[in-house]
Amino acid sequence: MTKDMYFEMCEQLGNEPLESEIPVDFDEFPLEVQQAFNAYKMLRDEWDTMSGSYLGKSLIGIKDILEATEIDISEHKLIVMLIRIIDNVRSEEINNKKKMQEPAS
Repeated sequence: MTKDMYFEMCEQLGNEPLESEIPVDFDEFPLEVQQAFNAYKMLRDEWDTMSGSYLGKSLIGIKDILEATEIDISEHKLIVMLIRIIDNVRSEEINNKKKMQEPAS
């Protein structure tokens, strides 16, 4: 949901927008976070073929991606750390959603 959509929804419902609920636009994130998300999207997903569980992003080729996107070498460690944080959150989300969809045995 974008900020505009949020404000429109609040207006339609007659609610006052709450600062804690206003969505953040991508361009409001620090440059390093934007770079981490962009590099993250270029990495390959890894799945467990037996269980169908999401294992996370493969970091194979990360150095090439960071160089190709012209991220300064002094920022590589920070960008990789941010990618790992993004991937941990996404992995939990995907695997929890999968568990919720599985029938109870």
